[in-house]
Amino acid sequence: MKVFAQWVLQRRYRLILVAIAAAPILPVVTMALMTLETIRRGGMQGAYSAAAGIGGVLLLAITANTDLNSMAVLAGITFSAGVALGVIVRWANSLALAFQGSLLLCVVAVIGAMVIWPDPGSLIGATIDEFVGVLRENNATEEQIAVIRGWSSLLFGLLGAFAFAQLATALLLGYWLNSLDGAEGSFGREFRALKLGKVLGIPATLLMASYLVLDMAVVQNLFLLVLLGFWFQGLAVTHAWAKARRWHPAILGVAYVLLVTPLTGLVILAMGSIGLVDNWFDLRAPLRAVA
Repeated sequence: MKVFAQWVLQRRYRLILVAIAAAPILPVVTMALMTLETIRRGGMQGAYSAAAGIGGVLLLAITANTDLNSMAVLAGITFSAGVALGVIVRWANSLALAFQGSLLLCVVAVIGAMVIWPDPGSLIGATIDEFVGVLRENNATEEQIAVIRGWSSLLFGLLGAFAFAQLATALLLGYWLNSLDGAEGSFGREFRALKLGKVLGIPATLLMASYLVLDMAVVQNLFLLVLLGFWFQGLAVTHAWAKARRWHPAILGVAYVLLVTPLTGLVILAMGSIGLVDNWFDLRAPLRAVA
């Protein structure tokens, strides 16, 4: 990957071409490349590259005779988000602060969407009804149908969680690629120190506790988003212990493999719980004491 990072950074057109090719199938890679570009060359230059990339994606869509409007939205969001992440990294000069800023941005976006559209079911009601019709044809139970209908009330929370997962992954990937080319600072060291901090951690903890007792739309929608934030922190804690205690790589490998199994929810909840506890009791303190 070091060779790849050096190769795309040597000529700007290489990075843009790879970003264009990845946009329709792996938008998170495109976002990460724009983050890398902006970290290295600044916000203005990153914006120029993003504009060129968006134009390339639109040209690709016209050539392939695909939906131009959908591709324009996808390209605009993906390339712009990558530049925004790079700008945040350059401004904060910290992976942790950029991570926290990404989570805060998604929280604000979810709350804002709920204020503007208090009834999200009106946006996807027709789609839900069609899906329910398909389920009924396949003899789905009323309990299963009720779960599907309940998704409409969690629309913004699900979208926010998905957006944050993409942003955080692109941020980590872009920051890592930047470190591979000999940039100052160590990605591994900063990642293993990743945390929400008290400013975000306190309200996030209160929200997770409220989820158990309050049936409020805003709490229900923000729960998964906040849980993902703690999941990334729990992952950082696990990597820190794995490095310090020299765990076998297979141990961490299992944690990642389980994310693509039916146990995904339990794994995220367990790792998120580690992150939540670490935010209050600093589970990485013993490692620093013996360092």
